[in-house]
Amino acid sequence: MSDALADDAFARRTPGSGLLLIALPLALSAAVRYAVELSTAYWIGKLGVEALSIVTALGAFMSLSHMFAGLTSAGTSAVIGRMLGEGRRRDASRIAQKATALALVLGATIAGAALAASPFALDALHLAGPPRVEAARYLHVLLLGLPFAFGMMAMSGALVGLGAPRASMIASTASFTVSFVMTPLLLRGLGTGVWGAGVAQVAGDAVGYAIGLRALRGAAHPGAAMPWRERVANLRELWPVFRIGAPLTADAVVHGAVWFGLFAFLSRYGVEYVAAQGAEERLTQVLNIPTDGIAPAAATLVGYNLGRNRRRDALRVVRLALGVVVMLAIGGAAILRLAPGPVVAWICSEPEFVHVGAQVLAIASVGLVFVGARSVLEAAFGATGDTVPPVVVGLVIALARLPLAYLFAVRMGQGGLGVAWAVNATLVLQSLTLAALFVVRFDRTNAGGYAPLARGPTVASVDGAP
Repeated sequence: MSDALADDAFARRTPGSGLLLIALPLALSAAVRYAVELSTAYWIGKLGVEALSIVTALGAFMSLSHMFAGLTSAGTSAVIGRMLGEGRRRDASRIAQKATALALVLGATIAGAALAASPFALDALHLAGPPRVEAARYLHVLLLGLPFAFGMMAMSGALVGLGAPRASMIASTASFTVSFVMTPLLLRGLGTGVWGAGVAQVAGDAVGYAIGLRALRGAAHPGAAMPWRERVANLRELWPVFRIGAPLTADAVVHGAVWFGLFAFLSRYGVEYVAAQGAEERLTQVLNIPTDGIAPAAATLVGYNLGRNRRRDALRVVRLALGVVVMLAIGGAAILRLAPGPVVAWICSEPEFVHVGAQVLAIASVGLVFVGARSVLEAAFGATGDTVPPVVVGLVIALARLPLAYLFAVRMGQGGLGVAWAVNATLVLQSLTLAALFVVRFDRTNAGGYAPLARGPTVASVDGAP
């Protein structure tokens, strides 16, 4: 779409219709992803609470490992898009091919380091005996496929940057479909145990990466195909990608490390608490699906209105987006608050798990009202070019969660529920702080004119955690 056509399309629409136009496809894509993750949790839950706790705990460890993928993925779309804008399609194609190839090497390197650290991770999660053996198998399968996971993330950024978002969506959908189909076949049909879920995930990533490679050849500059050896040589060409990705990666790694630390702390209270926290994360992701579309849509419209010096309209977009996500979240929170038992029993019906899970969901109902607002405000800050406040606030909040979890769990006697209280209390604090800062800084930030920056994903979108 040309700039003139884009301007005309936005100019003819109200803020509400503009949000819907952009948000709907993004929300649908997120719905597919979270539906697959929830389906996986459902099938694993049929194996018992112990299996669910293994997947949840090691999911935190793998999430930390995935944070390093930002080095080759976080800045890829922005760099390639800028090169296209400068008429350098051949250079953009080279960056796309190099980033998606180097991602495999980076994934293999991180997988090796994670494998060396895996005994310590299993110790930190208090896994012993048969559960430790099952957990080690599951972890080793996931680490074996980590290069494909890194490749998928870089591939998505490369295809979007080259103007082929549909190809990126097709590759992602194929990946999710493979995982969705294989998980019940392996777990229930072949009785593989937890490690079968890992095989399904790796297979999905591998298929998605292969489809993405084919799409990349079609989207690249004609005659710009590179041999694989050349793709991982002369990495100085990727410096613009690293320059954007490095700070985002460092920020995400801190959040990932804190999240793993929270699960390590939680594991001392029993498998029911670990499994319940994992189930809560999957369920709240599903209930928060509209935000995955509304937040980036709000960022687009805020940036558009500021670019046309329509500051009042930009604020209207932010207020509208906040109102929509909060109202929808209140409905989801009511479900978690009023019927937590039946909701959590759908995943696993073991009585001890249902008892703990119902309490965790009731606590999460408080944070759910604010988590969407946090995402919208982070996106709005990015649209104004003022990215420092959400990063600083996010880091402070993340680092505060560990001592707060100890305070709630030990000092205030909440036990295994202390982590849930810490996470949701900090979500409320983070959202209110960002709202106050946005009100204070909006006029000041734009006093000298709109200064857009290339935006990478927020921490929330990277790690998938609250």
